[in-house]
Amino acid sequence: MSVSRATRSDGPLRNLPAYLQIIRGRLRIALTYRQNALFMLAVVIVQIFILRKVWTALYGDAGVVKGVALADVLVYLTIANLQNWAMQDSAVGSYLYSLVREGRIAFDILRPAGFVQQMLAHLVGGTLSMVLFATAALPLVALVGTLGPPASLMAFGYWLPSLLVAFGISMLLNLIVSLGAFWTTELGAFSMLYTLVSQFLAGVLVPLYFFPDWLRTVAEILPFQAMTFTPVAIYGGQLAGGEAVRAIGVQLLWVALLAGVVRLIWSRALHRVVVQGG
Repeated sequence: MSVSRATRSDGPLRNLPAYLQIIRGRLRIALTYRQNALFMLAVVIVQIFILRKVWTALYGDAGVVKGVALADVLVYLTIANLQNWAMQDSAVGSYLYSLVREGRIAFDILRPAGFVQQMLAHLVGGTLSMVLFATAALPLVALVGTLGPPASLMAFGYWLPSLLVAFGISMLLNLIVSLGAFWTTELGAFSMLYTLVSQFLAGVLVPLYFFPDWLRTVAEILPFQAMTFTPVAIYGGQLAGGEAVRAIGVQLLWVALLAGVVRLIWSRALHRVVVQGG
């Protein structure tokens, strides 16, 4: 296999029809095997219900803790859990692992459309399908959890771009985890560990403003909070004005850094495929 051939990159617009076809294919797969997605969504809905009960009990008679009202915490937890679920598509990692394990990876690498871009298209399609399921479940989510409007029109204006950038961060992190298939014979345990760590440090179970100072410092220097806590906190008004702008700037910085990490890992993975394939 020629490395130059494998890494050749045509213009993104030239390969756009191929990427759109991959996205449509991933959507069709998700809708065909929708039972799995619906089961996982049911798990998230139960989690939202449990968190609502736990946090209501923790607040007790206190209407406000650390300057945050219980109603705001419940809205935060509901949106954070639903958003985090929609952005975590483990199916692409399993798909990439099967390509490597069965030796079919070479065919995807040799295609004119870049391999990394192909995987990103798979992630986009998978996430869009999960967003569709999550949107359809909103009435039930509102029943077991707490939904509410954004804190203000300005908060909504900051939230939209923050959510889009968070989507990019989530895709890049998922791709980094998936690329581990080139080095490990089992991806499931690593993916589970990533899910547990990312959920906690992203503020899905406990908002970051309730973390001890040292733990919040740790969370803030890692990318996980930028894909969940930042957009949801902007939505709820906990990050507003200059703080919201700075938070979005940090998100953009993470996109650039993670894109560089993906490029580095892929260059190592490609050489590994060349060595193994001869």
